Amino acid sequence: MKQTSMILMVVTVLAKVFGLAREKALAQFFGVSPMADIFIVALSIPMLFTNLLTGALGTGFIPVYNEIEEEKGHVRAELFTSNVTNTLALFFFLLSLVAIVFARPLVKALSPGFSPQQMATALVMTRIFLLSIAVIAVGSIYRAYLQIHGRFVISVLHPIIMNIFIIFSVAVLSKKGILPMSLGVLFALVIQFAIFIPFLNKKLFHLVFSLKDHYLKKMLTSIFPILISTSVIELNFIINKALASMVTSGGIAALNYASRLQGFATGIVISSIVTVAYPQMARAIASGDKPGLNKSFSEGLSLMNLLVIPATVGMMAFSSEIVALLFKGGAFTDQDAAMTGAVLFYYALSIPAIGFREMLSRIFFAKGYVKTPVINSVLIILMNTGLSLVASKYMGLAGLGLATSLSMIIGSLLLALALKKDLGEKIGDFNWVQVLKVCLATALMTLLAKLVYWKVSQVLGLRLGILVAIGLGGLAYFVLLALFRVKEVQELKEALLRRRAK
Repeated sequence: MKQTSMILMVVTVLAKVFGLAREKALAQFFGVSPMADIFIVALSIPMLFTNLLTGALGTGFIPVYNEIEEEKGHVRAELFTSNVTNTLALFFFLLSLVAIVFARPLVKALSPGFSPQQMATALVMTRIFLLSIAVIAVGSIYRAYLQIHGRFVISVLHPIIMNIFIIFSVAVLSKKGILPMSLGVLFALVIQFAIFIPFLNKKLFHLVFSLKDHYLKKMLTSIFPILISTSVIELNFIINKALASMVTSGGIAALNYASRLQGFATGIVISSIVTVAYPQMARAIASGDKPGLNKSFSEGLSLMNLLVIPATVGMMAFSSEIVALLFKGGAFTDQDAAMTGAVLFYYALSIPAIGFREMLSRIFFAKGYVKTPVINSVLIILMNTGLSLVASKYMGLAGLGLATSLSMIIGSLLLALALKKDLGEKIGDFNWVQVLKVCLATALMTLLAKLVYWKVSQVLGLRLGILVAIGLGGLAYFVLLALFRVKEVQELKEALLRRRAK
């Protein structure tokens, strides 16, 4: 699993780079202006569906598919997949029509601080973007199907295609007006999944439609609770955006840029590891292989700690510098960078908790025990809402970031306690000595990176200073891990030596 996860991280880095390029294009052309807020709110609705559906539908689909294949065979599992995609395509097409009709209260809820002119523009863009929902739903099932069959790399490449067309729409079509730009973004949201088609079984495209299918009912009944549990990050972000629209002009944009940078770290490390670990854990649970479940969970969590802890500390230590490096220029000013950097500092605190919770919740989902993650998600959302209302009054936008992180940290700890209480078993072996080694290496890495940045930036400038500091800090971190004889690094070293011997 570790080798596959590392390969997937490299591919995900490429996908995330294009995602950051999209945000850079948005910052370059719109900065933190009212138009940036409009675009972000309008795009956030289909992107919310993308993030939530990809997680919830895929998470619900994988264990049921494995169960069918285990009990009924491969042909029946393929038939189930066709039935699922056809059913979801029809349902979400009808849902998109309803959402288009009731778009005004939807946009109003996401941006209560918008002026009438902003609201009118946001409505036009939102209604166009909503036409993509049915395709996104079907694409999320095909993505999970590819992951079940080991096609992990292909399953995470589609955002690259989407972001290329969105960048083109913002940079070129926006000059021709709102309508051309909106249609360009719609095309991007739809065409991204075309990359899946050559790798799918042709039998998946049969016109099968049966609402009476027992397995379809089983999957659909699990979708809503899974949706609530996996959507906690997105729902917290929606709450924060609504509050940000009332805190300051451009607050939504600043929050969005900070969230995207946090998502860069979670998407590369956490999503890559969970993408590989979850099908393995679900397969182990379906076949009653408890040692296999423990092995997959422990390896995933150990690898996650190795990469998440330095990413969190590094992002906090250089929050403003990272924002300036990636977004400063054009309409994005020094003041915008400082405001966004302050939010990012507090957002970064939640990264380890997000990773820990994602791994824990997948065990509950694979076992069909979704009640606890749902309750946990509701608690996190309620905590975030209450803390955000208080913290934003005293800390502004930064308070929203702090509230989100605190609620996520508390929520992940509560879910860990529930694992033993609700499932009656302990999953995985947590090596605290390895964690302490990682924390020590991270502390030394951060001190070195800060010193390098202070020295180099005085000679080569701030941009080159941060690049050199991050590069040398990362190199020093892995050297320290080798010196401290951290398990994963030792295994990687041994694997390389075996390949050379061959």
